[in-house]
Amino acid sequence: MEKQKLSLDNPKFSFAAIREMITNSLRLAKILWQEKRGTTFAIGFFLLFVSIMPFFASGVRGLVINELVKVAGGRIVSDYLLLLITALLLFGFLPPLFSTIQNYFSRRLWLFLGEHFEIWLLERTGSIDVALHEDPKHSDLFTKVRENGVFRIQNFVDRQFFLVANIIEVLAAAVIIFAFQWWIFLVIFIAMIPELFAEISYGQRVWGIFNARAEVRRRYWSMQRHFNWLPWLIELKVFQNTRHFLSRLSDLLGSFMKEQAAIDRKKLLIRTLTAGLSQTATAFTSGLFIFQVINGNLQIGTLTFLLASLGSLRQSLSGFFGNLGRQYQDSLFVTDIFKLIDTKPAIFQPKPGIMLPDNHTPEIIFENVTFVYPGRDTPVLKNFSLTIAPGEKIALVGGNGAGKTTLIKLLCRFYDPTEGRILVNGSDLRHIDLESFYHLMGVLFQDYASYHFVVKEAIGVGRMDKQNLSQKVKEAAHASEADIFIEEWEKKYEQMLGKEFTGGVQPSIGQWQKLALARTFYRDPRVFILDEPTSSIDAESEAKIFEKLESLPDDRSVILISHRFSTVRQANRICVIEDGHASEIGTHQELLKKNGTYARLFKIQAKGYQ
Repeated sequence: MEKQKLSLDNPKFSFAAIREMITNSLRLAKILWQEKRGTTFAIGFFLLFVSIMPFFASGVRGLVINELVKVAGGRIVSDYLLLLITALLLFGFLPPLFSTIQNYFSRRLWLFLGEHFEIWLLERTGSIDVALHEDPKHSDLFTKVRENGVFRIQNFVDRQFFLVANIIEVLAAAVIIFAFQWWIFLVIFIAMIPELFAEISYGQRVWGIFNARAEVRRRYWSMQRHFNWLPWLIELKVFQNTRHFLSRLSDLLGSFMKEQAAIDRKKLLIRTLTAGLSQTATAFTSGLFIFQVINGNLQIGTLTFLLASLGSLRQSLSGFFGNLGRQYQDSLFVTDIFKLIDTKPAIFQPKPGIMLPDNHTPEIIFENVTFVYPGRDTPVLKNFSLTIAPGEKIALVGGNGAGKTTLIKLLCRFYDPTEGRILVNGSDLRHIDLESFYHLMGVLFQDYASYHFVVKEAIGVGRMDKQNLSQKVKEAAHASEADIFIEEWEKKYEQMLGKEFTGGVQPSIGQWQKLALARTFYRDPRVFILDEPTSSIDAESEAKIFEKLESLPDDRSVILISHRFSTVRQANRICVIEDGHASEIGTHQELLKKNGTYARLFKIQAKGYQ
């Protein structure tokens, strides 16, 4: 922990991060040029004029003052003076108009970036392998990107235009100052360099907090969900844990904010010193110009022009260095966003892979499969072998942590076996096109999704590649016993789910599970994979559901995980998983005769019903 604290207090300036900032700028510029060329050009055009016009206005103002001094001395008002006054009025009128137009186009670009990157990040998050989602290091990256969102991209792009404007303003002011005293520009420039490093150092420290404290932030958001999801909030209340959780959340957030506040205090001190240095340099050079007026070497109007240019130089340099420092900070987060977008898959997808026919139920063979989760030493599965014939109904039983769900994850190819292989129709799963394999499968995990759609859509998402057929939806609901409560709702299959939506109803946990099971039936897969599919369902409904599973066509395979032996006894075969391998395989009667683990567990459960 101490090493982490030191790394936050002493961040190192990174030239690699500077290169990344340039790379990020070019990458985003390419996207803008391809997607929003006209808008980008319009912003640049109006920003150019908004940046240059103040210098023209300042120069014309100086000439007007010089001419007015002459008129005050008794000269007649000349056409030249009237022309200068007209130009001065024009330069005062155009910048606000151009700035308004530029802001309109900037807003359009801001909205485009928000939509473009929000969808892009969702698409990439959805396509990233499950193995990476479960990896803590990648979870830290996801947390940083989720918390900072696309606004870092929006700020980064928006600031790119202002950096260009700052450069134009610096160059314009530099040309003016150089024409009078070249060394004055160097004095101002050198005096303001510390501001740049102060901003960069601050940006590095802020990013350093998010980077080093990513796991703390993940823990904070994980605990905060207990206040956002009603079933968890109810448990907080009845267990009288609300204050305890608030206290822990306050500690987590407070530790993070404490470091942020310390960095902000350091920034205030450093910026005060650097601003004082640059202001002293500006005051010194302004005094030199004033003495030239006193000595008769400079006209008053020209003095006002030079002082305005000097102020513009300092302001534009300060703006440039400040924006560059903040750009450096945002670039660190933008780099994280592009890291997520560029994440390489953990699971190799063959191109082209072996396509599985969608009208044939495959044979599945686990052949000497051993699996160790990344970052762990102990294997979950050890030399596991099992053959599932097409159309077979097989049940997997065993204690918690025996490896049953891990087996399903391997079959879904969320991970690849550490040793051994999984064969589907005789081909290694690693060589098969996953989309064609998923097309055959209907998987219901213990942690199933709850869709806040109307009922027919919540069931119909089970197979979005076919039309939402009302009759098929009703048949699926009947198979899962969900039709009983659906028919009792006011709008039946048009009923909105979720009380937080207008006219919505809140299904019970058991009803949600029946709806999830209905989706699986609606999918009509070749291979049903059900992990505790009736854990929250009443006994009568459970019995009817398993009757329907047993009556599935002979060409439909079922892989069932359950701790309820009353539900698995009708399976064609039962596989007992112990210590990562198949310890017993057979029918219910065969396993009872063996008088092994299955018989012992079955008798324990049976005794509970006597």
